Amino acid sequence: MYLGQLVETGKLGEIVKKPRHPYLQALLSAVPVPDPKLARTKRPLPLRSLEFPDPTKPPSGCRFHPRCPYAEDICAQEIPTLRPLDGRFVACHLAERIPEWHLL
Repeated sequence: MYLGQLVETGKLGEIVKKPRHPYLQALLSAVPVPDPKLARTKRPLPLRSLEFPDPTKPPSGCRFHPRCPYAEDICAQEIPTLRPLDGRFVACHLAERIPEWHLL
């Protein structure tokens, strides 16, 4: 969930291993790794902004678009609906086009 809206649902192991929504990718890329060798290979998802929006006045369209590194015009204009993708449901206009992110 991001600012009160579901962004991705599915089997826990699958969405944690290969998240498709940019927010979930960013969230999981920020989790510390206890192994120093693996930690050096891990790259966080580069966000457009580190500012968190006011939850009482969420952004138009996709609530994550001001921070999303993949956002396009449609993201600011239309709220994405949860739709099927790779055996899960993802609320992202661009989910098929954004790079897949893998947990290490």
